[in-house]
Amino acid sequence: MSSFNYRVWRRPLALLSLLIGAATVQLSAAAFAKQSATPFVELSAAALAEPPATPFARHSAAALAQEKDENDPARAAALIRDAVKARGGDAYLRITSVISRGQFSQYDKGVSGDPVTFVDYIVYPAKERTEFGKGQNKFVQSNSDGVNWVYDANQRMIREQKDDQIKQFQLGQRYDLDHLLRLASRADSGLKLSFVGHREIWRNTFADSVRAEYGDGGYAILNFDPRSKLPVSIEYKTSTEQGPVSNEVRFFRWVEFGGVLFPTLQDFYRGGTQSSHVSFDEVSFNVAVPEKLFAKPLSIKEVK
Repeated sequence: MSSFNYRVWRRPLALLSLLIGAATVQLSAAAFAKQSATPFVELSAAALAEPPATPFARHSAAALAQEKDENDPARAAALIRDAVKARGGDAYLRITSVISRGQFSQYDKGVSGDPVTFVDYIVYPAKERTEFGKGQNKFVQSNSDGVNWVYDANQRMIREQKDDQIKQFQLGQRYDLDHLLRLASRADSGLKLSFVGHREIWRNTFADSVRAEYGDGGYAILNFDPRSKLPVSIEYKTSTEQGPVSNEVRFFRWVEFGGVLFPTLQDFYRGGTQSSHVSFDEVSFNVAVPEKLFAKPLSIKEVK
């Protein structure tokens, strides 16, 4: 169990450190150029007397207007508000915990492996425990304030997480869809929002794109469906020793749980090739999660 990338669906950047080292995040953005027809206007006598603008001047004015439009923070903020409303509005923003169950499949060179069952516990703002498999194949990772550990049933071992694993978890939290969307909806988020454009994000799929940038320069591109207003995908890059790698998470099959829409199918791509797939069967919000789930067991016999 410890050989696969067990957190990739919830935390796109919280990658298993046995597979990759600590990564710094840069996120990609592509500018979308759009053209519009010049509207007919009635010119005054004074305007008719003036010399016509040169093609270069007209082109420059159009370019400036386009640049202003595509970086319009008000339009970006409106897309965030629409997405929050589509997800469930206040019910979505009031979520304090999430418990989910489903199947996780890792891909090798684009080929899917056998699905593995999982249970994931999240308590906002910074606690998460994920369990994979059962019995002798069970693997657990738990992260909370100052207490970060893993359990591997195959090796009959409980150990503290390494520093790079903890950093990956923290970085993954930062770029998680729900974290970003809820944070971006706040006036005091500290995020710089800009409209990237209406663009084709993959074949025959168009989206309205928003760049959400942190104060330190790290940023994500959130793509929204123009009709439903729901997130379609997130784009980002990870920088590794082998160089930058493009990543994408795509969201499908939105299902309502307790008044909140949740993407129950999520596909992950790395370097243009699918790396994993997650199917959620059950999702519960605002359910009490026992604190003892995050405490490090004194022995493997205490692991439930």
